[in-house]
Amino acid sequence: MNTNPDELKKWNTKLVTPLIVLSCTAIIAIFTYFEHYPVGDWFIIVFASVVIFLVIGLIVERMITRFVDINYEKAMAELEEAKRLEEEARAAMEAEGVDDIGIIQDEDQTPGGF
Repeated sequence: MNTNPDELKKWNTKLVTPLIVLSCTAIIAIFTYFEHYPVGDWFIIVFASVVIFLVIGLIVERMITRFVDINYEKAMAELEEAKRLEEEARAAMEAEGVDDIGIIQDEDQTPGGF
């Protein structure tokens, strides 16, 4: 995995709630306006829809934030695991290289060797 830690940024999910509230409330407001509700009832319907969609937006935003956090933590754990495996492989290769040098040195120290 060639993932750079700078590429693993957490997403900004603060726009989810306002987008849900504004878009859904606008739909409700336009629909009730064209149905010719009385002005008092229209304000109550629009205000109630703002509250309802605010709660829904906050729940959806929290779910998305948790999902992003879990994926970020998973990616960071995989990155750390890859680094750890690379260090272990490097250490094993260095240890194997030292053993090879030791064998060569032992052969050179034999009596009568060239």
